[in-house]
Amino acid sequence: MQYGLILTHNLSTIITAFFSLLYLGLNFKKVKEEKDIRKKLLLNIIFILTISCFYWMPFVETSFFTKYQVYEEGMMSTPELTAERGLSIKQLFVTLNNGSYVFELGPHIILMLAFSIFTFKKIKPELKEQYGFFLFSGIITLWMSTKYFPWKFLPQEFSFIQFPWRMLMLSSFFLSIVCAINMSEVIKAFNYKDALVISAISIIYIVALSGLLVKYTENIENIENIHLGNISGREFETVAGTAKAEYLPVNAYKNRFYIATRDDFIDIIEGKAIIEDEVKNGSNYKAKIKTLETEYTIFELPYIYYPGYKVTSDGMQIDTFETKNGFIGFALYKDENIDLEVTYTGTSLMKISMLISFLSLITFLVCIVKKPENLKNEEK
Repeated sequence: MQYGLILTHNLSTIITAFFSLLYLGLNFKKVKEEKDIRKKLLLNIIFILTISCFYWMPFVETSFFTKYQVYEEGMMSTPELTAERGLSIKQLFVTLNNGSYVFELGPHIILMLAFSIFTFKKIKPELKEQYGFFLFSGIITLWMSTKYFPWKFLPQEFSFIQFPWRMLMLSSFFLSIVCAINMSEVIKAFNYKDALVISAISIIYIVALSGLLVKYTENIENIENIHLGNISGREFETVAGTAKAEYLPVNAYKNRFYIATRDDFIDIIEGKAIIEDEVKNGSNYKAKIKTLETEYTIFELPYIYYPGYKVTSDGMQIDTFETKNGFIGFALYKDENIDLEVTYTGTSLMKISMLISFLSLITFLVCIVKKPENLKNEEK
């Protein structure tokens, strides 16, 4: 699960990891006493980190490469804005007329949770602690999804969640376990009373879904109407660095209009030079450059300053830097005559991380194949 989250949504990974660590902390005694559990936990952590390192290692590397807008204070959100985006209690039960999303728990979840009042006393003592954790965590994460949680008083770092309703991801998970235990206790000694209760739940659920109990009076907004990033005067426009350009280098973000209007060729920032036979094809670029009488000439390539680009002349690598516009720049001295070539090769760390992930995946698959054999040997 954590591996999948790392590759899909970093924030969800962090949130899930936090509650996973909290769960481990509450069960620390068992983890401490059971050597087998510690071993499995360690192996899982290693596999998660090594299999996904092709993603997170370059991610960490880029954070040291330059400053990116996404990490600037207040870029993604602020404590006040995060608090404003919280849900109202009503939204957990009924979809608002002007709502673009559905946040409600649903009548089936609410009804199954109601059985907690009756089933808690019947649960086995060894399960009560786990049951209590999931019920408590479900309620807390529900609270965190609302505007009544003190988001605005928390440090700026917590604002990276942007939308408190993201906590519904965890509350759904926690409460589903509670609901499953509740229903298992209800049907354990199944009789006509239980049949009546289940029938009543089913009828209410069907009525609710049919729109007789809760009515939606307005259609959900068309997702195509979401603005993708207005940087050059055009209303709908996707830009480099994702929809709102937040993953651009800070310098590039400050010059978004420049990005939108800049041509696709090399620029001379300072000095004089003759540039001929320019060819740009995606991440590949070639040109013949001859500098003139100035002591040195500074150039700006038509590529935003991200790691992994290799700039060479006759096989020799040229040092690069970030220009004031957030693009890749380089300098040549007086009277140099070169055949410039630019390619995207990725960094050495990217290649190493890919190799580690590949070897880890092979090891993981081998362990899965051998596991059934080990289980058979243990049974014998």
